[in-house]
Amino acid sequence: MRILITGASGAIGWATVLRLAADGHELVLHTHQRRHELEQMVKQLPVTTKIVAGDLSDREKLTAFCEALPAVDGFVHIAGTSFSGLLVDQATRSIEAMMTLHVESLIRISQALTKKKAFSVPLSIVVVSSVLGEFGAAGEVVYSTCKAAQLGFVKSYSKELGAMNGRVNGVTPGWIETPMNAVFSEEDRQQAIAEIPAGRFGQVEEVASAITYLIRQESAYMNGAVLKIDGGWM
Repeated sequence: MRILITGASGAIGWATVLRLAADGHELVLHTHQRRHELEQMVKQLPVTTKIVAGDLSDREKLTAFCEALPAVDGFVHIAGTSFSGLLVDQATRSIEAMMTLHVESLIRISQALTKKKAFSVPLSIVVVSSVLGEFGAAGEVVYSTCKAAQLGFVKSYSKELGAMNGRVNGVTPGWIETPMNAVFSEEDRQQAIAEIPAGRFGQVEEVASAITYLIRQESAYMNGAVLKIDGGWM
C-alpha cells in the first residue's frame, strides 16, 4: 500500500510511520515546519518515502497541497494543533486556522484522494480525533469542536465512501505522552492520572497500533468505527 500521513513528524505521526514502515508500506509523509528534520528521520526507514511539506491551516496552500498529491491506498490524518485558554481570549485567526487544519483539510484531502483513485482500488482513511471530541472540555472549546467535527466526518463519509470501495474509521486518544501534553504542570498531570482507571498516560505506540490495525486489510469490514484509546478515562 501507499499511505499518506499528515503530521508525520509529530509524536503520534512518527510512531505510526515506524509501524507502517515495518509492514513494508510505501509512505507519503506530510510535515509543515520540520521538513529537514523529517528528511533525516526517514533515512532509517526500510521503505520508499516521499516528503510533502505544507501549511494545511492556510486555504491557498491547502489547495496547492491537494492538487499535488499522488494517488494513495491509505490516508491517516494526524496533523493538528491545540489552544488552551478561554474561548473569549482566542483570536479569530487562531480559530480559523484550527478549523481549517483539523476539519477542512481532512475533508478536502479526502475529496482529492477519492477523485484520484480508480473505483476498483480500495481506499482506507483513518482520522485521529480525540476523546474531547466526544465529551468536550472547558478551556479547549475550539479544539473539542474541531475533534467533534472530525467524528461527524467519520460517521458520514464512511457511509458514502463505502459504496465506492473505501472506508473511514477513527481513533480518539485521551491523555497521551506527547509534546502537546507536556505543557501541562505536574500538578495537572497527577490530577489527570488520578481520574484514569489505567493509572497512567497512554503511549504513542499504543495509538499507532490502533491506527495500523484500521488501515490494514485485516480490518476491511470496519467502516465508520471509532476506537477510544484513553485507559478508561471517559
